[in-house]
Amino acid sequence: MAQLIIVEGPNRGKTFDLGKKDTLGRAEACSIFLNDRRVSDEHAEIRLRKNGYEIVNLDNTKSLLVNGEVFKQTRLQHGDWITIADTTLVFSEDSEPRDKKPLDVQAIDTDDLGRSQIQARLKSFEDADSVIESLERGSQVADTRLKTLYSLAHKLSTAMELRKLVERLAEETLELFKADRSTVMLTVDEDGRKVRPVVTRYKDGEREGEDTQISRTIVKEVFSCKDAILCTDALDDARFLSGKSIVDQNVRSFICAPLVHQGKMTGILQIDSTREQTFSQEDLELATAVAQFASVLIENSKAYRKRQEYNQTLFHLSKATKRISSFLDRDRILKEVVKLACMILSCTKSSVVLKNPETGRLRLESVQGMTKDVWAKIRGTEIGERFVKKVVEEGMPLLIPDVRELGIEPNPRYQTQSCLIVPIIQGEGQESAEVVGAICVADKSMQNSGGAFSGTDQKVLDILASHTAIALNNAELYERATVDVLTRVFVRRYFFQKLEDERRSAEKRHSPLSLLMLDLDNFGQVNKSYGIQAGDQVLRTVGATMKKCVRPEDTVARYGGEEFAVILPGADQERAHMIAERIRAAIEAEPIPISAEGEELHEIKKTTSIGAVTFQPGDSRDLLIKKADAAVRWAKAQGKNRVEVWNESIAKKLRRTSPGGRSPEDAPPAALGPESDVAAVAEPDGG
Repeated sequence: MAQLIIVEGPNRGKTFDLGKKDTLGRAEACSIFLNDRRVSDEHAEIRLRKNGYEIVNLDNTKSLLVNGEVFKQTRLQHGDWITIADTTLVFSEDSEPRDKKPLDVQAIDTDDLGRSQIQARLKSFEDADSVIESLERGSQVADTRLKTLYSLAHKLSTAMELRKLVERLAEETLELFKADRSTVMLTVDEDGRKVRPVVTRYKDGEREGEDTQISRTIVKEVFSCKDAILCTDALDDARFLSGKSIVDQNVRSFICAPLVHQGKMTGILQIDSTREQTFSQEDLELATAVAQFASVLIENSKAYRKRQEYNQTLFHLSKATKRISSFLDRDRILKEVVKLACMILSCTKSSVVLKNPETGRLRLESVQGMTKDVWAKIRGTEIGERFVKKVVEEGMPLLIPDVRELGIEPNPRYQTQSCLIVPIIQGEGQESAEVVGAICVADKSMQNSGGAFSGTDQKVLDILASHTAIALNNAELYERATVDVLTRVFVRRYFFQKLEDERRSAEKRHSPLSLLMLDLDNFGQVNKSYGIQAGDQVLRTVGATMKKCVRPEDTVARYGGEEFAVILPGADQERAHMIAERIRAAIEAEPIPISAEGEELHEIKKTTSIGAVTFQPGDSRDLLIKKADAAVRWAKAQGKNRVEVWNESIAKKLRRTSPGGRSPEDAPPAALGPESDVAAVAEPDGG
């Protein structure tokens, strides 16, 4: 599905799914509402056509920009940036980009090479125009060379993917210069100090399994002066006699031309021959011109690849924001965020640090690529404390290409020295905006920018952080509505809805479902003897203990007063009894610290009576609750601190002892539905 994602302006990080026709503006009737005072009521319209989406400016008095250019109407492509007033959006389509084949070859560090004294050289051209100007002399040689360049440029320009382009360049130059070998090398780092052979082609065909050997002396010379160089007989030159790359391969003549784009070295083209016939000065001039044309095409291909990679990043970012928005559980959100951050940014380590709202201290909440033991060891170090704290305090992202540039000794636990930290801001763009934490990433893949994070990475992580803030806020609101403040288990209203959902699911799928009802024994005595605060502490401890005894898919709720309930999807009677016994024993063993007025703090222990029931076809939600409650009452009658499982014999026994002789099936469903939120009140003696 196509989407728009706000990346700058109010409501940054918000995502809109696109239909066949959507209107952007400030009017409430707009399907895409932009909370930007400079935006018109109906500023633009996005329509789905046969050949894709197009955007139309509806307000002639205000501009609409797509990728920085003003348009009245234009087609949209995946990754386009749309700017309307102070709001910038990214257009994203769910089409999975194709994987790129990585270039995996050995790099040559040019800093460790010796100087050369080669004299046959030619300055590289500044641009393609200067190449054309040098050939416009009207001679037959110039005309022939110009046609050759045009023909070669046409053949190369049909290959947009980088590897195909350099392969074609090697093949065409091998044929053009009648050489025995042609090699294309590309730089692998931002400052252009390392080069690696990418493709080599031989006159007699490809030689699989054979490493390309390149003369370091030649490469060093080309890098140092950016000149194209020519050697007419390398085997007669004493400078090359100790070089395996020249001697072992019997190289006699070679041309090595730099690939220079806008004054920056981006690679090298080298052609060589093992024959007596050597390359000429004219060949050197033509190779230099070819290298200039090729450098432009290679840079265009790199730009194309970066755009494809960015489109892929947008695709994954779109899926990531959808995913974390679908969760309402805080811990689940945080686990997904660190996992998605690593996937989107091609790194192996990420973490989320949140600020304690009461103490203001930073706390590691979720990690990917490191254990909590490792975090405990590095916590408080200069890097962690200084940088994360700075981001949280200032509310600004921090991109560090290399920590060594800051005079900091690299941590051996990290493979690369770059890191990126962005703040998590709730209510961004509002006066009440607050920094609640930060997302940190490290160890970026060496295949991506040499292991260093980029400004684009920062923008992407910033968008993910914005969605994380929204998701955490939604989870907090959901928790307030569904979780009991005192016991930290679900409230009664949520319990009723969850039990009905699980009952329907069990009936439809014919899967087991059990319900536990718990009533603390003699709870009224705690309030009488120690006060209400002591009773609250008992309830708080019991709630925490119960949550430790159940599975993640189980639901613990406070039914009312000192009564609790546990929904056990997938649990048959035997498993329900086992879990009930586990809870009963854990509550009995848990010491509860309390103190009465004027008394010192001491510990007490409590017990509970538990009733269990397993769903039978045809059982309603209310009947399940009545049966479980009846089992609780029977456990109380049998001496308390025990588990009783509902069966018909319990019904008969309770029928004889209950007022009016009614069984649970006959009892009225008073105060059982979600429309009633009145807590069940214990007997005066506390049960």
